[in-house]
Amino acid sequence: MQERIRALAADFPRIWNNERTSPVERKRMLGLLIEDVTLLVDEQINMHIRWRGGRTQSLAVARPRPMAVIRKTPEAVVALINELLETDNDQQIASRLNALGHRNWRGEAFTLKKVMLVRRAYGLKTRFERLRESGMLTGEEVARRFGVSATTVHQLGRDGVLKRHRYATNHRYLYEPPGNVRLAKGVGGRDGSRQPRLIDAQQIQQGAS
Repeated sequence: MQERIRALAADFPRIWNNERTSPVERKRMLGLLIEDVTLLVDEQINMHIRWRGGRTQSLAVARPRPMAVIRKTPEAVVALINELLETDNDQQIASRLNALGHRNWRGEAFTLKKVMLVRRAYGLKTRFERLRESGMLTGEEVARRFGVSATTVHQLGRDGVLKRHRYATNHRYLYEPPGNVRLAKGVGGRDGSRQPRLIDAQQIQQGAS
Protein backbone atom coordinates (compact mmCIF):
# COMPACT_ATOMS: atom_id res chain seq x y z
CA MET A 1 0.00 0.00 0.00
CA GLN A 2 2.75 2.43 0.91
CA GLU A 3 4.44 1.79 -2.42
CA ARG A 4 1.19 2.57 -4.27
CA ILE A 5 0.81 5.82 -2.34
CA ARG A 6 4.40 6.80 -3.17
CA ALA A 7 3.72 5.98 -6.83
CA LEU A 8 0.63 8.19 -6.82
CA ALA A 9 2.62 11.02 -5.22
CA ALA A 10 5.30 10.68 -7.88
CA ASP A 11 2.67 10.76 -10.64
CA PHE A 12 0.90 13.82 -9.26
CA PRO A 13 3.20 16.44 -10.92
CA ARG A 14 3.03 14.60 -14.24
CA ILE A 15 -0.75 14.48 -14.20
CA TRP A 16 -1.06 18.06 -12.96
CA ASN A 17 1.19 19.44 -15.72
CA ASN A 18 -0.31 17.32 -18.47
CA GLU A 19 -1.92 19.62 -21.05
CA ARG A 20 -4.90 17.26 -21.26
CA THR A 21 -5.68 17.78 -17.57
CA SER A 22 -8.55 20.28 -17.41
CA PRO A 23 -8.92 23.04 -14.75
CA VAL A 24 -11.89 21.15 -13.30
CA GLU A 25 -9.78 18.02 -12.87
CA ARG A 26 -6.98 20.00 -11.23
CA LYS A 27 -9.51 21.45 -8.81
CA ARG A 28 -10.68 17.96 -7.90
CA MET A 29 -7.08 16.86 -7.40
CA LEU A 30 -6.53 19.69 -4.93
CA GLY A 31 -9.72 18.71 -3.15
CA LEU A 32 -8.20 15.27 -2.51
CA LEU A 33 -5.18 16.85 -0.84
CA ILE A 34 -6.49 19.93 0.96
CA GLU A 35 -8.92 19.98 3.88
CA ASP A 36 -9.49 23.75 3.85
CA VAL A 37 -7.81 27.11 3.17
CA THR A 38 -8.08 30.33 5.17
CA LEU A 39 -7.28 33.63 3.44
CA LEU A 40 -6.41 36.84 5.29
CA VAL A 41 -6.12 39.84 2.97
CA ASP A 42 -4.21 42.88 4.17
CA GLU A 43 -1.18 44.55 2.57
CA GLN A 44 -0.45 41.03 1.34
CA ILE A 45 -2.44 37.81 1.06
CA ASN A 46 -1.79 35.34 3.86
CA MET A 47 -2.92 31.77 3.19
CA HIS A 48 -3.22 29.10 5.88
CA ILE A 49 -3.60 25.64 4.36
CA ARG A 50 -4.73 22.56 6.29
CA TRP A 51 -3.81 19.43 4.40
CA ARG A 52 -5.67 16.15 4.73
CA GLY A 53 -3.89 14.20 7.43
CA GLY A 54 -3.52 17.21 9.75
CA ARG A 55 -0.44 18.98 8.39
CA THR A 56 -0.71 22.79 8.13
CA GLN A 57 1.18 25.29 6.03
CA SER A 58 1.21 29.10 5.82
CA LEU A 59 2.08 31.12 2.71
CA ALA A 60 2.20 34.84 1.98
CA VAL A 61 1.97 36.38 -1.49
CA ALA A 62 1.84 39.96 -2.70
CA ARG A 63 -1.55 41.34 -3.60
CA PRO A 64 -2.11 41.70 -7.37
CA ARG A 65 -1.67 45.26 -8.52
CA PRO A 66 -4.76 46.94 -10.02
CA MET A 67 -4.73 47.03 -13.81
CA ALA A 68 -4.85 50.83 -13.73
CA VAL A 69 -1.57 50.82 -11.81
CA ILE A 70 0.02 48.20 -14.09
CA ARG A 71 -0.86 50.19 -17.21
CA LYS A 72 0.24 53.50 -15.77
CA THR A 73 3.19 55.10 -17.56
CA PRO A 74 6.10 55.75 -15.16
CA GLU A 75 6.35 59.37 -14.05
CA ALA A 76 9.91 59.59 -15.35
CA VAL A 77 8.78 58.61 -18.86
CA VAL A 78 5.90 61.10 -18.79
CA ALA A 79 8.29 63.85 -17.67
CA LEU A 80 10.72 62.90 -20.45
CA ILE A 81 7.98 63.03 -23.09
CA ASN A 82 6.91 66.44 -21.80
CA GLU A 83 10.50 67.65 -22.06
CA LEU A 84 11.03 66.24 -25.56
CA LEU A 85 7.84 67.90 -26.83
CA GLU A 86 9.70 71.21 -26.60
CA THR A 87 11.88 70.15 -29.54
CA ASP A 88 10.47 66.97 -31.12
CA ASN A 89 7.22 65.68 -32.61
CA ASP A 90 5.52 62.45 -31.55
CA GLN A 91 7.34 60.22 -34.04
CA GLN A 92 10.74 61.63 -33.08
CA ILE A 93 9.90 61.15 -29.40
CA ALA A 94 8.99 57.49 -29.99
CA SER A 95 12.41 56.94 -31.59
CA ARG A 96 14.17 58.71 -28.72
CA LEU A 97 12.34 56.66 -26.07
CA ASN A 98 13.18 53.40 -27.83
CA ALA A 99 16.82 54.39 -28.20
CA LEU A 100 16.95 55.01 -24.44
CA GLY A 101 15.48 51.56 -23.76
CA HIS A 102 12.04 52.65 -22.55
CA ARG A 103 9.04 50.38 -23.17
CA ASN A 104 5.32 50.59 -22.45
CA TRP A 105 3.56 48.53 -19.78
CA ARG A 106 3.35 45.54 -22.14
CA GLY A 107 7.08 45.64 -22.77
CA GLU A 108 6.51 46.90 -26.32
CA ALA A 109 8.51 49.55 -28.15
CA PHE A 110 6.99 53.01 -28.40
CA THR A 111 5.29 54.09 -31.62
CA LEU A 112 3.74 57.33 -32.82
CA LYS A 113 0.32 56.14 -31.64
CA LYS A 114 1.60 55.05 -28.21
CA VAL A 115 3.24 58.44 -27.60
CA MET A 116 0.00 60.16 -28.62
CA LEU A 117 -1.97 58.02 -26.15
CA VAL A 118 0.39 58.91 -23.29
CA ARG A 119 0.32 62.59 -24.22
CA ARG A 120 -3.48 62.66 -24.25
CA ALA A 121 -3.83 60.59 -21.08
CA TYR A 122 -1.66 63.01 -19.10
CA GLY A 123 -2.88 66.22 -20.75
CA LEU A 124 0.48 67.19 -22.25
CA LYS A 125 0.42 70.01 -24.77
CA THR A 126 1.16 69.02 -28.34
CA ARG A 127 4.21 70.20 -30.25
CA PHE A 128 1.86 72.34 -32.36
CA GLU A 129 0.35 74.03 -29.31
CA ARG A 130 3.78 74.78 -27.85
CA LEU A 131 5.02 76.31 -31.09
CA ARG A 132 1.90 78.45 -31.40
CA GLU A 133 2.26 79.68 -27.84
CA SER A 134 5.83 80.72 -28.65
CA GLY A 135 4.55 82.89 -31.52
CA MET A 136 5.03 80.62 -34.53
CA LEU A 137 2.82 81.27 -37.56
CA THR A 138 1.04 78.98 -40.00
CA GLY A 139 1.93 79.02 -43.68
CA GLU A 140 -1.37 80.76 -44.44
CA GLU A 141 -0.64 83.52 -41.92
CA VAL A 142 2.79 84.16 -43.41
CA ALA A 143 1.27 84.12 -46.90
CA ARG A 144 -1.17 86.87 -45.93
CA ARG A 145 1.70 88.81 -44.38
CA PHE A 146 3.60 88.87 -47.70
CA GLY A 147 0.65 88.83 -50.06
CA VAL A 148 1.64 85.53 -51.69
CA SER A 149 0.19 82.01 -51.80
CA ALA A 150 0.74 79.42 -49.10
CA THR A 151 2.48 77.27 -51.73
CA THR A 152 5.06 80.03 -52.18
CA VAL A 153 5.61 80.21 -48.43
CA HIS A 154 6.19 76.45 -48.19
CA GLN A 155 8.69 76.64 -51.04
CA LEU A 156 10.49 79.49 -49.28
CA GLY A 157 10.64 77.29 -46.20
CA ARG A 158 12.15 74.41 -48.17
CA ASP A 159 14.70 76.82 -49.70
CA GLY A 160 15.69 78.10 -46.27
CA VAL A 161 14.49 81.65 -46.90
CA LEU A 162 11.96 81.31 -44.07
CA LYS A 163 12.79 79.54 -40.81
CA ARG A 164 10.34 76.78 -39.99
CA HIS A 165 9.76 74.06 -37.37
CA ARG A 166 8.10 70.70 -38.07
CA TYR A 167 5.34 69.71 -35.66
CA ALA A 168 4.05 66.51 -37.31
CA THR A 169 5.37 63.60 -39.33
CA ASN A 170 3.60 64.47 -42.58
CA HIS A 171 5.77 67.52 -43.35
CA ARG A 172 3.67 70.04 -41.46
CA TYR A 173 5.50 73.13 -40.31
CA LEU A 174 5.03 76.38 -38.46
CA TYR A 175 7.12 79.42 -39.33
CA GLU A 176 9.07 81.89 -37.26
CA PRO A 177 7.63 85.43 -37.51
CA PRO A 178 9.58 87.13 -40.31
CA GLY A 179 9.72 90.45 -38.48
CA ASN A 180 9.86 93.85 -40.19
CA VAL A 181 10.88 92.56 -43.61
CA ARG A 182 9.51 92.47 -47.11
CA LEU A 183 9.71 89.70 -49.66
CA ALA A 184 11.69 90.54 -52.76
CA LYS A 185 10.50 88.31 -55.56
CA GLY A 186 12.94 86.53 -57.85
CA VAL A 187 14.19 88.30 -60.95
CA GLY A 188 13.92 86.52 -64.29
CA GLY A 189 16.57 86.42 -66.98
CA ARG A 190 18.27 84.32 -69.61
CA ASP A 191 20.21 82.42 -66.95
CA GLY A 192 17.16 81.63 -64.84
CA SER A 193 15.56 83.48 -61.97
CA ARG A 194 17.11 84.71 -58.78
CA GLN A 195 15.58 83.19 -55.65
CA PRO A 196 13.22 85.34 -53.59
CA ARG A 197 14.82 86.92 -50.53
CA LEU A 198 13.84 88.88 -47.45
CA ILE A 199 14.72 92.58 -47.31
CA ASP A 200 14.65 94.71 -44.19
CA ALA A 201 11.77 97.14 -44.57
CA GLN A 202 13.66 99.88 -42.70
CA GLN A 203 16.51 99.71 -45.20
CA ILE A 204 14.02 100.04 -48.04
CA GLN A 205 12.55 103.17 -46.44
CA GLN A 206 15.99 104.67 -45.91
CA GLY A 207 16.96 103.96 -49.51
CA ALA A 208 13.75 105.55 -50.77
CA SER A 209 14.43 108.70 -48.74
